Formats: sequence, C-alpha cells, structure tokens
Amino acid sequence: LIAGGWLYGDYWKKNGTIATGGIEASELRAKNTELELKNDELAGELAQVRSMLAKGPYPVPDELISWIEKDFGLVFLKGPNVRMASPATFRDVAESNLKMAHGEDRLEVENMAWELMGLLPPDQRLKGQWIMVNTVGAKGIFDLRKGQVLLSEKFDPESIPDSSVLVRLLAQQLAWQNHPRKEWQSRDDWQAWQATYVGAAATTQTRYLRRRAAANEAEWKDPETDREALLMQLSPALQEFSNFPFVDGNNHAQHHYLKSREAWSEMLRNPAKTTSAIIHAEEEVSEPADIPLSDSTDLLLGSDVMGELGLRLWMEPFAGNLAARELAANWRGDRYELRDRDKQTHLHWQIEMSSVKAARDIVREVEMSMMRHLRETQPNREIQIQSLGTRVTFTNLPKT
Repeated sequence: LIAGGWLYGDYWKKNGTIATGGIEASELRAKNTELELKNDELAGELAQVRSMLAKGPYPVPDELISWIEKDFGLVFLKGPNVRMASPATFRDVAESNLKMAHGEDRLEVENMAWELMGLLPPDQRLKGQWIMVNTVGAKGIFDLRKGQVLLSEKFDPESIPDSSVLVRLLAQQLAWQNHPRKEWQSRDDWQAWQATYVGAAATTQTRYLRRRAAANEAEWKDPETDREALLMQLSPALQEFSNFPFVDGNNHAQHHYLKSREAWSEMLRNPAKTTSAIIHAEEEVSEPADIPLSDSTDLLLGSDVMGELGLRLWMEPFAGNLAARELAANWRGDRYELRDRDKQTHLHWQIEMSSVKAARDIVREVEMSMMRHLRETQPNREIQIQSLGTRVTFTNLPKT
C-alpha cells in the first residue's frame, strides 16, 4: 500500500497535475500568474497616476472651490494651484517660508536672543525646529513664495479630515491671492499677520468639517497627530508660537465672522499688526509705542519685537498661565537689541507697559519666579531687570 501510494503520487507529479477538488495545479498556477500580472498592472497604473499628480496640478473639485469662495467671501483670481510633493520638497518650502518671513540673518539673531532670554534651551537650533514643526506629519503646506498648495504623498482624498486640511490650505491660497504680502517688520508683525489668515482659514476648515458631520464624525481623527507629538518635545515658547494661529488666531477670526460679513472683510483687508490685537479681538487696541534703537556704538547684530505674545510666553513657564496673561495684557510696545562688544554678545530688551504699577509688577514677578532659574542656567552672564516709570529693561550681559 505504501509503495502504491508513492508510485501514484510520483505519477501525478511527473505529469504536472494533481486532483484538488477537481481543479488541476497547472490551472491554479495559471490563475495565480494572471492575478500577479493584474496586480503588477494596477501598481504600474497607480505609479503613473502619482507621477502625473506630482508633475501636474492636483484636481480640485469645482463644487469645493465654489463652497470655499462663498464661505470665505472672496473669489480666486486664478485657478487653485495645488500639487503633490515629496517630504524633501516640504522641507525646502518650509525653509523658504522662514527665510521670506524672517530673513536668514534674523533667524540666527533670534536663536541667540531666545537663548539669552531663556525662551530656548542652550545649543538648540531654532531654524531646524521651525522646519520640523511645519513638515513632520503634515498633510499639506502653503508655499508663500509661489502662492502654491503642496499636498503630502500620504494625502487621502477620501478622508474627511485630510480633505479639511486641503480646505484650510485653499482658503490660505485664496486670501493670499487677494491680499498678498512679502515682508514683515518684526516677529510680532509676522505672528499677527499669520494668525489673521491662518486663523481665518482654520475657521473655514471647522465649518467644512461641520458640513460633513452627518455620517462620519465618530470616525474622525486628527490627520496631523505627528505634529502635536513633536511639539510636546519642544520648548513651551515654540509650542505656543506654533499654535497661536490655530488658537488665538481662530478665535480672532471667529469673532469677526460672527460679528458681520463686513467686519470679516475688513479683517482680511487690514489684518492685525500686533499679537495684542489678535489676543484682544473684542477690544479697541491702541498703536504700540515706537521704541527706537539705542545710540550704542557696539555692533548691532539685530533687533526685533516680541509683542504681547512674546512677553506672555516668556513669563508663563514660571509665573503660570493666568498671571502671565494678566501681566502681559498691559504690554504697550517693546524692542530687543542684540549687540556685539569685543566678540561678546549683549542683550538689551526694553518693554513699555501701560502704567508705572504694571511695570513694577512685571519686575516683581520676574525677580520672584524667573531670575533664579535664569542665573543658574547662565552662570557666566550678568542678568538684571529693572523699571523706570512705565519702561521695563531686561539685560543679559557677559560677566566682566
């Protein structure tokens, strides 16, 4: 019996077939080969489609364009410019945006100033962190130089959350076409402008999600969770600066949208020039005090304005959120200077407050909650804060 079974199996093996539910092995192999060919064909077609999308415009549905124009109250001056892009292109665009907004030199000066203020831990590169915040896990990015929307290769057009990101970026492009801008006077000016337009685009994204809420709301997930995970690893100041357009900027835009269509249009025509105006959307905010450069003969490396937002974030880790907000609400202007004296870096930061009491309160809070930490982490520096009238002066100088 054993010999017979072996001979039977050997016979069918040599003849290339074996009875398996009435289907021969040769037929199974043929079917598998056919499926493999189909799979290869589909993979090739998908690769061609991706290649076409990478080289040509991404097709945006006309009904989506019309809805965004109606919601935003503006009309595209030319067709939406949307393309697929690689992670490397995302990084290039993020760097290009930074250079356009701040300039190469200002970023380096800002890095040094933030370290001396205590906003950034030592030996960290601010430029690299900004690029990561704008690219890691991002489903899309807006190119300021080209006025172009770029979508990630992982963008899923069937996903409602992913589609909402496209809506936000198209709203940014729509605003950019109608109200373009290529330079900003300070970080505070940039933060306020960005909060106005990104915040406005974010409100449109929210309204789009509500419009699509009927069936799939329970399945929604944040499409850019990697960005939030990254932010949690960075300095608190960088986290807050990054989220400012999506929190305070969103609230600012929502206030104007609900007030009237005219208020919304005016907000877009004349965007806020200070973060103070963004934070206090419901109040009339006065023009900030102009603080000119000092007459020092030391080499000026750079200067900038931190704004109410910068002042608040400077104090927040030590004074607490509520106290920092209340104190910073009395901001009326500021300017820091970074100067070089005998190859030693000097920081002078002047802050104008609303009253003598507000200036003294700032000094008292900083001395009580911050100064010990600053001096311990920078033992080779002489750090002081004082007030004279309504003016607060913070200095960080090398020890002599």
